[in-house]
Amino acid sequence: MNLDLFNNLINKVKESDFLQNFMTELSSYLENLDVKGGNQMEKQEISQENNIQTNELESKRLDSEKVENALYQVVDFSSNGVFLQSTENNKIFEETNIPKELLDKIGNDYILKYNNGTYTIEQELTDDFMNNMIGVKEYQKLKSDFEKESDILNLDSNTHYTIKEREKDYTVLTYGKDNSNTIKVPNGLLPYFISDNSTLCYKNGKFEKVFME
Repeated sequence: MNLDLFNNLINKVKESDFLQNFMTELSSYLENLDVKGGNQMEKQEISQENNIQTNELESKRLDSEKVENALYQVVDFSSNGVFLQSTENNKIFEETNIPKELLDKIGNDYILKYNNGTYTIEQELTDDFMNNMIGVKEYQKLKSDFEKESDILNLDSNTHYTIKEREKDYTVLTYGKDNSNTIKVPNGLLPYFISDNSTLCYKNGKFEKVFME
């Protein structure tokens, strides 16, 4: 056999083996790529589904926090909206479903009313709240004088107080058996959002609303 012909045949066999091996490896690589790609797509779909479910649960939770015709006070701003505090139960939640036009008009301590899925500013209440705010030094002096004169620190911190009479500068509270005891409290020391039916307690140096279960 011609030597050149023999060498050509050997080279062709080598090329054929190389191509076959290459095609085998390429096929295996593509199969793995399909599997990995499929797994990745599956993971993305599961992640998206989890995000949707999480958002739906969060939306339902937020809706449960909101009550028709209830008042909410702005506590702070967040990157997605505002933190609101219920004037009924003091619960704080983040409200993200709020128009930018309203966000641009409000600030901390603003009072909003929730009605038919939207918020409106209660300007009169907000102004009244701002006007009734007192400075830190004035508050501390008012508190110190009240604690000395009333001797409230010697009473049980779990004592419940109810409103008997409200005047311009102070409120008379009752407590004890059959509400037979009374105490006069400067209005500056009481929570702004209280009603004649509110129950209060004095803990950690301040009056708080008591929420009955």
